[in-house]
Parts: sequence; structure tokens; C-alpha cells
Amino acid sequence: MTSLPRSLMSFVGIGRRRNQNTNFPLQPLDTPQPQSSLATPEEWIFLDNFEQQYGTKHPFFYACRFIEAMKLAEQDKKFVFMYLHSQEHPFANVFCKETLCSELVTQFLDVNFVCWGALADRGEGLQMVASLRPSSFPCCAVISPAPNDGIIVLQQLEGPLSPAELVEILQTTLEEQGLAFGSAKAKRDEKIRADRRLREEQDAAYFKALQIDKEKEKLKSLSSKERVQKPVETQNTRNYGMLRNNYVDVTKFHNKGNGSTSEKQDKGRITSSGKETQVAQ
Repeated sequence: MTSLPRSLMSFVGIGRRRNQNTNFPLQPLDTPQPQSSLATPEEWIFLDNFEQQYGTKHPFFYACRFIEAMKLAEQDKKFVFMYLHSQEHPFANVFCKETLCSELVTQFLDVNFVCWGALADRGEGLQMVASLRPSSFPCCAVISPAPNDGIIVLQQLEGPLSPAELVEILQTTLEEQGLAFGSAKAKRDEKIRADRRLREEQDAAYFKALQIDKEKEKLKSLSSKERVQKPVETQNTRNYGMLRNNYVDVTKFHNKGNGSTSEKQDKGRITSSGKETQVAQ
């Protein structure tokens, strides 16, 4: 198992396999190819050459940069099956026709892997050859993403293989590495969920504190208004008390004057009565 840096996966491009007639005629290896007026994009060169030589009945190779294939595999929770094609190697033609394009291998790869291919003598294919250093061709590899923007080569296959041999090796790799890959993926997903929960809790705490601060400011504002209104109310109460006291004093004064007059009248009546009593005697 080899770890490779992702520095070789720059300049991401996006593409897919185009639909072609399944009766596309096979071209002999030594047949000169017509020159197109438009340059073929780098992502399509492998697929164009492969389909011109072996037809369109093959695994679904994504016409894209390698880093894009890795992203697709990560989204689908799959490994990447990488095929490096060397046209000059004598085993390449037989391997592609009898093994890679067989119905057994095609169905197995399409279900379980994201397939990506490249020419071994140019572009990203040449970079992969420099990193993997295969001793023979054809060369296949099973690759998974790794921490710190790296990749892990889980299995590297070199030389000719029959369809049954290739499927058996790939099946074993899935069984041995799939659990570890799933566990690592589950840990990453759990960390993402934990980070999301933490952010939500922090946001909730922040908004709660903000609401508390708003309530405090509101209470301070109300208290300030009450302090302004209270002296006015106190002065009004004091004035009302003074007016009430003055009213009571005036009332008492008038009552006192009326009381003296009544007493004088009563005394006069008593005196008169006394005289009358004396006269009667």
C-alpha cells in the first residue's frame, strides 16, 4: 500500500464518456488516424484512443482529471480503479480486448469502482507512472483518498490477467480494505457532524446572549424614564399635600369662629333664662 501526494492532481477538469454507436468499427493498431481540425482535450485523449482501438463496450471510464475522479469516488463511497495504458507494450492489446472489455470485468468495475484511465506516456498518466514505477504493463491500481490531501494505493497489478483473476483480486481488495475505508469514512462523517453541532450550539449561545443584552438595555431604558418621571410625581404629591393642609387650616379657622359666636348666644340665653327664673320666683 503506497501513499502518494496530491500535487500531481492539479488543474482539475470535468468530463464524462460520450455516447457513441455500439457498432463503432475497430481500428487496427497500425492504422493512421485522421487529424482533427480541433485539438482533443487532454481529458479525452485516453478515451478516444481506447474506443478507436477496442470499441465502446468497456468499463465506464470518466473523461476527467484524476482529482475529479477521486472526488466522484469519495462522493459515491467507492475506490478508484486506475488503468495506465502503454500502447507499445505487447500485453496491452490482449489485456484490453480479452480482460478489460469482457462482460464480467466491465459489470464488476461499473458496480464497485469509479474507473479512470490514462496513457502512460503523457499528461497525468506519465506522472502516475513516475509515482507508481511499474515494472511491467498493463498496469492497474486500486486507489483511495488519504488524510492531508494524499492518496493511498491499495493494490497495484502489473502484467496480463484473465477476467476471472482480475475480478478475484479486486474482490479480495474490496473485502480487505472496504471495512477500513468505511470506518475511516464514518469517522470523518462523525467529525463533520460533531463540528456542525458545535457550531449550531455556539450560534444558539451567541443569539441567546444577544437577546439577554437587548433585554438589559430595554430595562435600563425603562429605569431611566422612571427616574425622570419620579421627581415630577414627588413634587406634585408635595404640592397636593400643602394645598390639603392649607384647606384643613382654613376649615378649622372658620369652625373656630362659628363656635365662639354660638357660645356667646348660649350664654345670653342662659342669662336671660336665669333672670326669667328669678322673676317667676
